[in-house]
Amino acid sequence: MSNNTVIAAAPTAVRPRWSTWGGGALLTGSLALLVATIVEYFVWQTTTLATGIFVVFSILLFANIALYLVAMFSLAFADGGIAGRSAIGRIGLILFGVGWAVQESIYWSGYFSDTLPSALDVLSTVALIVTYVGVIAAAVIVALGRVVRGLARWALIVGFAIAAVCASVANSQSDEMLSTVLLSVSCVAQGLVGLSYLRARLNDAAPSATAPRA
Repeated sequence: MSNNTVIAAAPTAVRPRWSTWGGGALLTGSLALLVATIVEYFVWQTTTLATGIFVVFSILLFANIALYLVAMFSLAFADGGIAGRSAIGRIGLILFGVGWAVQESIYWSGYFSDTLPSALDVLSTVALIVTYVGVIAAAVIVALGRVVRGLARWALIVGFAIAAVCASVANSQSDEMLSTVLLSVSCVAQGLVGLSYLRARLNDAAPSATAPRA
């Protein structure tokens, strides 16, 4: 009598599309922002915007905006997204992407005027609030959910907390070099969030990974 033993296949790691597109776009966008931040330091040293340096800065800044929008929509919806079934988590990610795009665009337009129109000034403040509310809501949902595991589960809340603190301190500084260093640290923190998602995997032998409904 033969004794045939069935050996269960080992679970395989699956890379979801939110990891590839969301994590990859967030990492690439943060690198573009890091280079833009360094280039901007040299823009500050010039007396005119009619230079190649400002053109390079502008291209990198808008590349960052586009990549962050791709990242947030991918993280929100691709293969169910990192927020799972949570509407609050998904909306939070989209609000972050849109708020970031508006805020950075207004910041760039400020180079062409000594003072922003009051309407744009108010819009910038609203966009900043929307950005923070969005990322906080999404970070809490992701941390409480079961879609993302390991370090990636906490990356959004920790990474963007570090980035927010560095950016806030940098914007209160008059020392341009110190501001550039702090903003660069902020970019690196955002990049690490993207890297954590890019490296994230789903285990197809694990229970259905879903975030709480909200």
